[in-house]
Amino acid sequence: MNYRNRFLGTNLLIVTLLLLISSSIAAKQTIPLGKAEHLFDIQSAPDGPLSLPSDVAIANDNRIYIVDGGHHRVLAYGPDGKFLFSFGKRGRGKAEFMWPLGIDVDKAGLVYVTDKENHRIQVFDRDGGHQFSFAVNRKDGTPGTPIDVTVSAKTGLIFVTENSQHRILVFDIDGTKLGGWGKRGVRQREFRYPGSILVQDGNVYVVDVLNTVIKIFDERGKYQYKVGEWGVLPGQFYRPKGVAVDSQGLIYVTDSYMDVVEVFDKGYKFTHVLASGKQKYKFYAPAGIAIDGRDRLYVAEMLGNKVSVFKLR
Repeated sequence: MNYRNRFLGTNLLIVTLLLLISSSIAAKQTIPLGKAEHLFDIQSAPDGPLSLPSDVAIANDNRIYIVDGGHHRVLAYGPDGKFLFSFGKRGRGKAEFMWPLGIDVDKAGLVYVTDKENHRIQVFDRDGGHQFSFAVNRKDGTPGTPIDVTVSAKTGLIFVTENSQHRILVFDIDGTKLGGWGKRGVRQREFRYPGSILVQDGNVYVVDVLNTVIKIFDERGKYQYKVGEWGVLPGQFYRPKGVAVDSQGLIYVTDSYMDVVEVFDKGYKFTHVLASGKQKYKFYAPAGIAIDGRDRLYVAEMLGNKVSVFKLR
């Protein structure tokens, strides 16, 4: 008998049973709903529809940047969703991408993109002009796997989630590696496939995907707290993907399996799921999210091939 296959089959059965039980409980519970007004969707560029958009970032002037991953490029739109321009194409050269995933815009308007299969971060000006790039490597110097990038408005430090060694890497403003923390595991400073990352008000929010929590650190990597746990009930995650924080300190998290956006208060307690009236919003594999200075929420729906925009208040 192949004991490995037997073990995997047993685990799959247990997980399936747990999901069925949790789903039954969830169906009997009243899920708290919080109203968000849907404003518009971004679904296309002049040459056709979006393909697997994975992340979105908003500049200080409310310009919208979207990672159009299936087309290996970045799209830029005005605050009202009007198309402006695109940059990048499939390739290995400067200003070319191989499966870009994450994006952020710093306070000066520079755009940072994780170029996953090229193992680097590329940096552009607000109009898509290439500025510089820097490599994302493993400890032994071999190419790493960057997933997301964020820039601290306070210090200018660049934080990158690196999946091959389950770490958070920290770079100076010119791309010089300064250090980092983490390894594969389930403890406070350990991760299993860290995904989206956000720095806001001195806090570093990391989506720890397979550990199904949001871990919060200070900018030196000191563990602060966690949000959520495994499960399919309100306040739990099955596949968390994106994280954002609004002007009141509320934390928004996408779950790409449950197809919802969950919201937590400043005390890290679950409050509600985004909804329109009495009906929760049904997203299609929501991934990266962002909130602008007007408290508008932007949700990249990978399988919906669009970015949905909402007014939170």
